[in-house]
Amino acid sequence: MLKLMRNIYNIYCDESRVENPESDRMIIGALFIPRKEKVKIQNKLKRVFQKHNFLYELKWNKTHKKCLDFYKEIVDYFFSESALNYRCIVVNKKEVKYEEYHDNDKELAFFKFYYLMLRKKIVNENDYYVFIDKKPTRDKNRARALHSYLESYILLHNKDCNIQHFQSYDSDSNLLIQLSDYLTGLMGFASNDVPIIKLHKNNSKLKMVNYCKEKLNRSKLCRTTALSEEKFNVFVWKGRYES
Repeated sequence: MLKLMRNIYNIYCDESRVENPESDRMIIGALFIPRKEKVKIQNKLKRVFQKHNFLYELKWNKTHKKCLDFYKEIVDYFFSESALNYRCIVVNKKEVKYEEYHDNDKELAFFKFYYLMLRKKIVNENDYYVFIDKKPTRDKNRARALHSYLESYILLHNKDCNIQHFQSYDSDSNLLIQLSDYLTGLMGFASNDVPIIKLHKNNSKLKMVNYCKEKLNRSKLCRTTALSEEKFNVFVWKGRYES
């Protein structure tokens, strides 16, 4: 009997509002794609960039009304492309007991939440290549430790599943980390209370949040979805580790 071809996925990760003191909630997100679809998706994104003469890095923080049509077409492509899926964890930083559970180390807590976000979307009989946005850390071994904990989880809970590659990359040279950045930043904006005085200034960002809500037919983005939700999966952490 011929052995079926294994599923191989790339995962592109980024974070939002981790160190922003004005934001109660931080987001860690990941874009999942079949590895064989990578070139096709990158080429499509490049064509959207070229169509709108967009010469910059795709970043949520740079969302501007002059480029609203460009951002909408990027979001349209994400929702229309069946090979693109997204997952994020939303964490209220005020509810994290840093001293009790994380040795009073916010960086350690951040990587634990990274682990929680990823572990339930790593499934049997798949191989994974994980690309995380490069983030300055006090402990240079944080990413390596995250990889190790995920491998341990796989050993205990999964069958015939491997992480073939796990490394940090600069987003400026990786379009798919940039797309992860945009969706994660959008979730960061949607998940935090924005003062009225700032809403006018950030009107373009609010429009993009509402555009995403319409695409998903959801009245609120900051709400836990079923784990089985593939396209835009949200896990709002409540101090329990089940999702």
